Amino acid sequence: MTSLLTIWNLFFTFFKIGIIGFGGGMAILPMIYQSVLTFSDMAPEEFANLFAISQATPGPIAVNAATFVGFKVAGVAGSAAATIGVAAPSFILVALVVKFMTMYRNNKIMDGAFKGIRPVTVGMIAAGALFIGETALLKVEFAEIADFAGFVAAIDPIPVLITLTTLILVSRFKVSAVKLILIMGAVGAVLCSGMIL
Repeated sequence: MTSLLTIWNLFFTFFKIGIIGFGGGMAILPMIYQSVLTFSDMAPEEFANLFAISQATPGPIAVNAATFVGFKVAGVAGSAAATIGVAAPSFILVALVVKFMTMYRNNKIMDGAFKGIRPVTVGMIAAGALFIGETALLKVEFAEIADFAGFVAAIDPIPVLITLTTLILVSRFKVSAVKLILIMGAVGAVLCSGMIL
């Protein structure tokens, strides 16, 4: 049976992520993974799979990831604690920020602060993309790559092709996320499982 201390630690850990996790789910993925390591020894590949499930299920990525991590660590109670923990700060902060923004709507300092925050979220999203990209697109970790030739050799061609096709289908043809997940899941099941290679 899961201890109350574990449940509390899950809630508190994900509450902290919810408070400082600016930029949405992709941006806080590295933070979520670091937190997972305090509860279990999840491999990066397993976390990448968890992220894929979080993307494929309805709802915000951060909430879905927290739900899955909480369930892996402490079952249903852990899932509830992590989910409530990561979501609660948003409710509190949005209410405060909306009131604050209404009061200082035309303030130049406030406008400047938001111009400074936006690039930070782009960087955090890029860090999340690199974190997932390492396990999804390469055969080895970045640390094991010594030079450009090693980088080229480390590329896993089928996942890279799936990624590029997805980018084209989303940006050019506006294919929905649900269709893409189903199509690319089927493609991956055939090509990446070695069924026809």
